[in-house]
Formats: sequence, structure tokens, C-alpha cells
Amino acid sequence: MKSRLKTTAVLLGVFVLGGIAGAGGSRAYTLHEMRSRFGGPPAEVRAHLRVEAMRRQLDLTGEQVAKIEAIIRETDEELERTMKPCRDGLEGLRERTDARIAEVLDPEQRTRFKDFTERRSRMPHGPRPPHAPPRPPHDHGPPP
Repeated sequence: MKSRLKTTAVLLGVFVLGGIAGAGGSRAYTLHEMRSRFGGPPAEVRAHLRVEAMRRQLDLTGEQVAKIEAIIRETDEELERTMKPCRDGLEGLRERTDARIAEVLDPEQRTRFKDFTERRSRMPHGPRPPHAPPRPPHDHGPPP
């Protein structure tokens, strides 16, 4: 009887440890995949997602994928060159606007405004335009 109980306990232990090892391995693999897909510059991530979507929807061959990736890289380089003057002009306008706003504020408000603008500049998708709908709140709980 003790032998049967011991065998059952060993088998149960093997299954539990196997499940834990499998879950850990799966998590490590998933994190590695996510980093390789989304860890690069935004243009590369966009290109990768676009090509992957086209590959799945259109059943592309490896040769077609390589050619499409080259086209997207060339287009992204051209887009970057085209957008740079506009982006620089917009950044200058934003800086001038912020300077004018700071003139209206008292010293304590200026300090908070400076912190606010620094946080805004670190946003992953940049500041939202005034006419854009608000982003959903980070708290995903039930509404108040």
C-alpha cells in the first residue's frame, strides 16, 4: 500500500513539475518572440506587422515577403525624409506655444507645467491633437 502511495506521489510530482516547466518555457518563448517583434524602432515594428498580416491574408511566398519588406523599407526611408521638415516645424511651433503658455503661469504652475510637458514628450505616440478623442483611462476597472 505504501509503495502504491509513493508511486502515485512521485507521478503526481513529475506531472506538476512538468507543468511548471512547460509554463515557464512557454512564457520565456513568448517573451522572446514579443521582444523580437516589438522591441525595435517603431518603423520596423510597423513594417513587420504589415508584412505578417499580408503574409497570412495573401499566402505570400518567402520571395514575395523579402521583396515586400524591401519595398516597405525604401518607402519608410522616403517617408522619413518627407516628414522631417514638417515634424521639425511642428516641434518648433509646440515649443513656442509652450513658452507663451509658461509666461501666463505663476512660478509653481510653471514647474508643474514643465513636468507635464516632459511627460507629454515621452508619450509613446506623442501628444494628442486637441480635436482627437481622449485615450481610454489606464484603469480597466468598472466605471465609477
